[in-house]
Amino acid sequence: MVSKSRTNLGWLGSQATPLIILLVRLFFLVGLFLLFLTEAEGIDISATGGWSKTVNEADLISGAGSNLVDTYESSTNASTINISNCIDDQDEWKVDVKRDDTGSWPISLILYVRRTSDGTGGGSISGGLSYTEINPTIDSQFFEGRGDRNNITVQYKLTGMSVGITPGNRSTTITFTVVDIQ
Repeated sequence: MVSKSRTNLGWLGSQATPLIILLVRLFFLVGLFLLFLTEAEGIDISATGGWSKTVNEADLISGAGSNLVDTYESSTNASTINISNCIDDQDEWKVDVKRDDTGSWPISLILYVRRTSDGTGGGSISGGLSYTEINPTIDSQFFEGRGDRNNITVQYKLTGMSVGITPGNRSTTITFTVVDIQ
């Protein structure tokens, strides 16, 4: 007489043999390992730098009683962005940008960003060479590319300055987000 042990796995049926159970468990474990292996990897982004601008009487167009200069631009390398951890030079991504204002930010002040270099590394990069408005409520697509890229420089522009804006300190945090599009 031969005795067989059977286990009910529900989705496998009520008459599974120990060998089938073992194979299913191995398949499940290998599947989980591959899932974690592929999901654990992700494209990373880092940004350094920033811009600070003090607007004062020296920015009046023609002295006392005149308006302020309307537009200000940072240096062309105010911030540097690095994209890393791509699978290879064909791994496609895009960079979105958004701002988070601290305190009251006058509606007339509009902040823009543009890419001023391709950076270095494998793959490629495109878009973002014209100024993109940085919105405080939604992400805006900035530029896109493939593969790891380092030392991508960006420049900021602020428009809408006038003597009608209440004096005070204004600040915002710019968030660059990389999105894997492959």
